[in-house]
Amino acid sequence: MSFSEILKEMTSKVDGAVSAMIIGTDGIPVQEYAREKLLDLEDLGAEASQMIKDISLAAENLGIGQAREFSIISDTCGIIMRMITPEYYLALVIRPDGNYGKGRFVLKSAVPKIEADF
Repeated sequence: MSFSEILKEMTSKVDGAVSAMIIGTDGIPVQEYAREKLLDLEDLGAEASQMIKDISLAAENLGIGQAREFSIISDTCGIIMRMITPEYYLALVIRPDGNYGKGRFVLKSAVPKIEADF
C-alpha cells in the first residue's frame, strides 16, 4: 500500500479527520493527503520541525525517554503527531469535534505499515 493510500485510509477511519501527512524532522513533507483544508500543511511542516525539537528536548530534560506522540488541540483543529522513526513523523489533522482517541489508535496502527519503508 502506498503512503498516499495509507494517509487517505487513516482520514477515512476517524470521525472528523480531514488530512494527514508524513513529515521529516527537517519540516519537509514526504507525503500528504487532504480532503478538507483546515490549515496549510506546508505551514504545519515548517512549524512541526520546531515543535518536534522542543518536545524532544523537554522529554530529555525530564528524563522520560523519547517522545513518541504529541498533540495540539486548538479552536480550529487538533493535530496528533506520532513518531515513525526519529527522523520522520506521521500527523493527523482533526476537526475540534472529531474522535481524538480513535485518531491516536489509527496513527499507532499505521506506523508499522509505514516504518519498513524508512
